[in-house]
Amino acid sequence: MQTLKNSLFYILLFLIYPIISSGQSKVKHIQQIFVPHSYYKEYYTKTDSLGYKIKDKDTLIHVSSFIKPKGVGVPYEFKDDTFLEVYKPIAFQSTEKKNSDSEPMKYWKEEIKIYFTPNISKRVKKEFLRFTKTIDKNVDSLKVRNVKNIENANYIIYTNNDFEYEENLKSMSSGGYYINWNRKNQIIKGHIKLNTKNLFSDLVQIQKAKELFILSLGWFKPSNTLDCTSYFSNCFSDKKVMSSLDWEILKYHYSYGICKGTKISQFEEQHKRGKKSMKNPHNKFVIYHHY
Repeated sequence: MQTLKNSLFYILLFLIYPIISSGQSKVKHIQQIFVPHSYYKEYYTKTDSLGYKIKDKDTLIHVSSFIKPKGVGVPYEFKDDTFLEVYKPIAFQSTEKKNSDSEPMKYWKEEIKIYFTPNISKRVKKEFLRFTKTIDKNVDSLKVRNVKNIENANYIIYTNNDFEYEENLKSMSSGGYYINWNRKNQIIKGHIKLNTKNLFSDLVQIQKAKELFILSLGWFKPSNTLDCTSYFSNCFSDKKVMSSLDWEILKYHYSYGICKGTKISQFEEQHKRGKKSMKNPHNKFVIYHHY
């Protein structure tokens, strides 16, 4: 088994076997603890090994007790294949190389602190903050608030009449977003630019700002298969709403029951192992996040 570098160590196998006493059959549950070889090398010494076994091409080391890794352990969050086939093309950007793995997924770890330039109308600002307040309330590990001083902000929303805060948005005809992330694939800075020449009314600017903000919460790729009213759909509509599926996608992306900052191959391997683990009620599958 492979340890993903940036956010986890997962799966511990607790195997149970029966002991039969003489005269009368009695079943006593004995807990045996096996850990992956890579984990054993990091947390144990050679004298801790009680043996080993091969399971699904993985080398598992038998130990007498479990040494917890650093970080916080969270139970694996199961999702069915129907949902995952919608989620994966949205959360994982493809690479420029053919037949290669995806880019790692991105997410905000720190609180999002938004600054609006004075050229953003009061109506746009008010409706946008009402929207972000709902997100802050409904997504546990995603925090969003407004700040009055640009020095305290890590997210700036501005117009074509302002200073060009992000050069990569200079040529946007209507509006766009740009995000920066660190080596842990955690988003650390964001910008939204609204071009009021083409976004000619407050209502259109509000809708565009909401749409761009949702996409900036994970470097999400808009889907061609979702209804146009979804914030994750690849079409513009003035009737977009946060559907139950939109909420499910966003909450799942920020759930700590999955690994953060992974590529799609690692993500799929995690689910493969998680689902296999769930077939045995005595097995535990835990995601450990290192902060």
